Amino acid sequence: MKRIVFLTHANPQGYRIQQYFPYLAKRGFEVELITTRTVFLKTLPAIRSAHAVYIQRLLFDPIKFALLRASAKRLIYDFDDAVMFGSRGISPTRVRKFRNMVSRADLVLAGNHFLLQEAKKYRKDNVFYVPTVVDINDYPVKTHNEKTQVIAGWIGSASTLKYLDIIRLLILEERQSISGVVFKVIADRAPEIKGDILFERWTKEREKDALLSLDIGVMPLSDDIWSKGKCGLKLIQYMATGLPSVTHPIGVTEEMIEDGVNGFLRSDIQGWRSAIEGLSRDVDLRRKMGMAAREVAADRYSLHVWGPRVSELIDSL
Repeated sequence: MKRIVFLTHANPQGYRIQQYFPYLAKRGFEVELITTRTVFLKTLPAIRSAHAVYIQRLLFDPIKFALLRASAKRLIYDFDDAVMFGSRGISPTRVRKFRNMVSRADLVLAGNHFLLQEAKKYRKDNVFYVPTVVDINDYPVKTHNEKTQVIAGWIGSASTLKYLDIIRLLILEERQSISGVVFKVIADRAPEIKGDILFERWTKEREKDALLSLDIGVMPLSDDIWSKGKCGLKLIQYMATGLPSVTHPIGVTEEMIEDGVNGFLRSDIQGWRSAIEGLSRDVDLRRKMGMAAREVAADRYSLHVWGPRVSELIDSL
């Protein structure tokens, strides 16, 4: 049996790692997951004995990478953020590490087309677009009904709560609230926001039920390089649940959302207000857009589509 070692950060999430394990097992791979909690030098014996090493998002200094590259028979690099720049803007050090990683890997998997083009600056072959995906069958579909109070909601981690500031004046402050709409945050920490909002602490076990409690999904973004590197997991989860979404037309959102069909792309606060008001007052529109969104998720962002493709790419090395 072939062994593949996944090497990733200390708290790995399964959307680009664990959910591919069953597909790799079907191709005869034994999988081992190693995180950065393990001392680097102690990872090298496992890497040397593996058929392939799959690195997710990590960037290494030249010495560590040289040891890693010398130890790995086959090296796969997967990234789903603008790691070559970082969240604070362009970093020459990060760019050098990224170039080193991409140019010397045997296979590169990029989470969106912006990231794909960044990788292609440093190599032309064996670079593939692989979106972040979900198991569509794990997501029950929202039943949209007439309601006196419509819930527009956001799901995410504490590190991304800052994006809610972009729409604070729209629906988070009481004096600017939209009639008949209440805002809900699903996260691992409550936001520090004034206003009458709902908060549900995120747990893996209740994530799908929490999404079903929403009527409209929102994903505000800032217009910067880091946002262009995002792969739209929130939108994919909303779509898989059968929710219409409102988001900014930045990066991958323009690929995911067909404006007016499965959601709305809106650049300014007035546009956001109009979109949310329209959806809140028209259950048929929510239902129609939600169905269209679910179809997009099933066709383009489903594990059942991409699981076999990713495992085949890895097995072909």
